[in-house]
Amino acid sequence: MFLTIKELLHDKLKFSALGLIIFLIVFLVLFITGLASGLANDAGSAIKETAAQTFVLQKGSESRLNRSELTEQDWQKFQNKYHDKAAKLSVSQMSIQQANNASKKTDIAYFIIDANSFLNPATISGQKLRNTDSNQVVVSDKLKSSGYKLGDKFKDPATKTTFEIAGFTDNKAYSHTPVIYLNQKQAQKLSPNTNFNTIALKSKISKKSGYQVISQQTLIDAIPGYSAEQGSLYLMIGFLYIISLFVLAVFFYIINLQKLSDFGTLKALGTKTSYLVKHVLSEMGILSLVSIIVASGVTYGISLYMPASMPFNLGTTTLLGTGLLFLIITLISALLSLIKVVKVDPISAIGGNN
Repeated sequence: MFLTIKELLHDKLKFSALGLIIFLIVFLVLFITGLASGLANDAGSAIKETAAQTFVLQKGSESRLNRSELTEQDWQKFQNKYHDKAAKLSVSQMSIQQANNASKKTDIAYFIIDANSFLNPATISGQKLRNTDSNQVVVSDKLKSSGYKLGDKFKDPATKTTFEIAGFTDNKAYSHTPVIYLNQKQAQKLSPNTNFNTIALKSKISKKSGYQVISQQTLIDAIPGYSAEQGSLYLMIGFLYIISLFVLAVFFYIINLQKLSDFGTLKALGTKTSYLVKHVLSEMGILSLVSIIVASGVTYGISLYMPASMPFNLGTTTLLGTGLLFLIITLISALLSLIKVVKVDPISAIGGNN
């Protein structure tokens, strides 16, 4: 370790440049990972953050809510068995306009629920949704970026029905649009149709004759564009990991190649190969660890100032997981660069004859 610290301090410029490269690669991976996670939340957080584990859809709906239509008879079959562990849910993607500014429209998703069910979300300000005939509703705080605030009114353009924002819930979205929660009485003002899309269950069931039964994640995966979007981003992240492995291995190899004569001298003086291997690994490990910590700190700091319109989510688990994975990749790259160090001949390395 003494030799490692001395060398890092002696060649500051060289190791600073290498540290900068590691920092930039880790920063890029963390940023894209945060973006992928943010887009995933923006696509299905209103489903993901419920207590529902299973969703029952119409048979043949291919896991798509908009293709499923269930009736009151379907509801009675599940309510009689699961009681308060079952809840009806209808989802409808529409647009709204501000009550005092008809020209400004915002795309939203209506979530029609029973306010007494487990699907009723907690609020971060204002009051929760209630089963009343009033026009007071709960909306996602993502609507704040469109200029809405507590007590504001908005209009449904199709029916001209006006609703008032009575409460905000935290960051609920469906298919990249903010969610507005309505009770079933309020939904009747938009459409007299009493059918609904799905039955959400708190418990896990594998199948039910005459219905399509799917998990929460399967439902989210079936949201239009979700799988393609996530697949593209994570494929990009995967390639970045592979590219970084080879790029770092080449840089480490060149650095070790420049020090072959030093390694040869140390070997001639009786230094064991295992000691040199430990020296290189500790050197690269310390350099990588510092770069990863700085990159994580910078990325997290930037995430705090991201605009609400940009979906970005970088949790502690993601930071630690990415950092650990990159540290492993760095050490593997260092191991690949040790071929010359292990095979170095003391006499030829210091310029002698065989």
